[in-house]
Amino acid sequence: MKLMDYHSHNRRCGHARGEIEDYVKVAIEKNLKEIGITDHFPLGVIIDDPQLEDVIKRASMEVNEFSNYIEEIKSLREKYKDKIKILISTEINFATPGRALTRQKKVLEPFMDDIDYLLAAIHDIKWHDSPIIILDPRESSDALEKYSIDKINLEYINKLYKLVDTDFFDVIAHFDNHRVLLRPNVPKYSETTWQKLLDLLDRIKNKGMAIEINTSGTLKNVGSQFPADDIVKEMIKRDIALILGSDAHRPEYIGYMFEEFINKAKKWGLSHLCSYEKREQKLVKI
Repeated sequence: MKLMDYHSHNRRCGHARGEIEDYVKVAIEKNLKEIGITDHFPLGVIIDDPQLEDVIKRASMEVNEFSNYIEEIKSLREKYKDKIKILISTEINFATPGRALTRQKKVLEPFMDDIDYLLAAIHDIKWHDSPIIILDPRESSDALEKYSIDKINLEYINKLYKLVDTDFFDVIAHFDNHRVLLRPNVPKYSETTWQKLLDLLDRIKNKGMAIEINTSGTLKNVGSQFPADDIVKEMIKRDIALILGSDAHRPEYIGYMFEEFINKAKKWGLSHLCSYEKREQKLVKI
C-alpha cells in the first residue's frame, strides 16, 4: 500500500529546515499517498512572557503567522492535488485543560473548517511541588537526580489523561515522549504505573482517538519509535487506531523507517492504519 506521513514540520517553527513545499516534493518522490502538515502551533498563544520571546521563536511559529500557514497549505494542496493528498493540521503543545486550552481554541476557531486532524503533544510535565520539567535532556538534565523514574512515568501519564479527557484532539503524538529524559534506556514501569498506562489505553480506545507511531525516536537515541514496542503491542491488542508520523524537521526524513516499523508490527497483529479528512477517521488496511 501507499503510505501516509502525518507529522511534518518546516522552517516556520524556528528549528526545522525547508519550506512546506520541500516536504511535499519529497513525499511525492517517495510515493506517499498523503502528507499531513503539522508545524508547531504558536506557543505565544499561551506564553506571554517577554523574557521568553526568543525561546518561543525557536520553538514555534508566531501567532500572526498561523493564518499564512493555513493559506500556504491550501495553496499547495491545490497545486499538487493530482500527485498527493495534503492534509492540514498543527501540533499543539498541551499545557493544561483550563486557560491555556481555552486560548488555543480561540485562535484555532476561525480555521476549524480547514483542519483535517488535531495533533496533540506533551513537551513538559509539572506537578504541585516540582518545577517545569522540559522533555529535553539539555534542559532537564538533573530531573532524574531529583525524581525517580517511576515518578516521571506517573506524572507524564497523568498529563496524558488530562489531554485525553479534553475530548478536543484527534491524535496523540510521540506517546511516551518522556523517554528522551532517560535515553538510551527504556523506562521501567512499576506494576501500578504500568496498569495506569493500560487503563489509559482503554480510555483512548473508548474515545476513538488515534495514537501516532513516531519514527523519529530512533534519531533521538531512545532505541525505537515512540511509543516503545511493549506499548505498541498493547495498542494493537486493543485495536487502537494508529497513524504513521516521521516528525520530520528536514525534508529528507519524510517517511523515515515506515516500512521497517510495519514489517515489525505485522508480526504483532497490525493489520490497519488510519487516515483523516475533516476530522473524520477511517481505517486503511495495510
